[in-house]
Amino acid sequence: MPAWPGTIDGKYYGRENLEEYYKPWIELAGKGIGVHCGESGCWKKTPHNIFLAWFGDVVDILSKNGIGYALWNFRGDFGILDSGRDDVEYADWYGHKPDTKLLALLRKY
Repeated sequence: MPAWPGTIDGKYYGRENLEEYYKPWIELAGKGIGVHCGESGCWKKTPHNIFLAWFGDVVDILSKNGIGYALWNFRGDFGILDSGRDDVEYADWYGHKPDTKLLALLRKY
């Protein structure tokens, strides 16, 4: 079962790993070069609470460093709308099912 932060194959992963991973792009953004993370998100079979914890760290790091980002898709398996996740309480929005917790996370930024 995945965890965030957590240990995978004996190695710990957490926010500090993400900060190190994004460091080259953060440095570019710090020099005034436009940087955009064009595809991000998490497959619908990843537990929702784990996805939100991980993605919250990703979006926070990117946003605080002036890096833009986008979800892989707006609607569908990786999106905020009609994702088909089994572990989400959806709202109804004109016949669609928005992920309200993901929406709340994105609204912070």
